Amino acid sequence: HQQITGATWASSGYLVEAQAMSTATQGRAREHKVRDHLADHGWEPIMRAAASKGPADLLLGCPFRGALLVQVGSKSKTLGPADRERLMHAAELISAVPILAIVIPRQPIKCWRVDRGTPSKWAEWTP
Repeated sequence: HQQITGATWASSGYLVEAQAMSTATQGRAREHKVRDHLADHGWEPIMRAAASKGPADLLLGCPFRGALLVQVGSKSKTLGPADRERLMHAAELISAVPILAIVIPRQPIKCWRVDRGTPSKWAEWTP
């Protein structure tokens, strides 16, 4: 089921015209939501990897807390061993904290500090 944006409704209450959000558009919207959430907590956006096939979607920095390397996902997002290792390796290269941020509609953003251990044992992280 796709989200509907740009909907036009007739006075009868029927949907006249709608534009479905692509998967890429939904992903970008999630990334922007996470970026804005972290910026509200003092993290400065450094870069966003558009159509990210790399280890992370966002890089943010803070003069007092360092850098965050963030992988953004939806409820079904998991990081398998290879993806987890890529994120960990990249974070270590730049001395960043590796974060998985999950965006679920109408719920607060949840973040976990990623490590090489079992995902179910990752610590929840707050900005």
